[in-house]
Amino acid sequence: MSEVNLSALTTEALSKSTVLWLRAGGRDRATWFATGEDDLDGHVLLVSGGPEPDLGELPEHVELLLRSKSDGGRLLTLRARAQRLDPGSAVWEPAAKALRAERLNAPANVVDRWRAEATLWALAPFGLPVQAPGIPGPTATSRVAGRITTGEGGTRPRRPWHLGGRAGRSG
Repeated sequence: MSEVNLSALTTEALSKSTVLWLRAGGRDRATWFATGEDDLDGHVLLVSGGPEPDLGELPEHVELLLRSKSDGGRLLTLRARAQRLDPGSAVWEPAAKALRAERLNAPANVVDRWRAEATLWALAPFGLPVQAPGIPGPTATSRVAGRITTGEGGTRPRRPWHLGGRAGRSG
């Protein structure tokens, strides 16, 4: 088995996707993100609140779940330190600029709205991944063996109508 370059894999996973899952407080939430440059190099940048989905107050340590662009499956789970960026700090403007570049269909005044209504976060990954290729996650053996079914209160899948009815199942 060959060794995996985790730094290159992390960079590649972050560059190939615009969405990650943030695990904080026992919840996984999908959110869009940007990556930082210069003073924020290696940081993952998020916006919470205001015109964007509210992620709430983030704890000091969170986990980032990155997916594979090819099949959408989980590729990496990283630990990260969350730091709130103050609108008066030197890194707030570069962070807002990077986030603005990634924000699809943003109104012209979105940065001003972020300054007034939202919180910018810089997440700094650290340590070894919780899960990566060759490093199974903590629940690697707890896979579902049975068929996935609709739960209680779920609806049955729609079966399309066929002219002449459906053919009977053979053997």
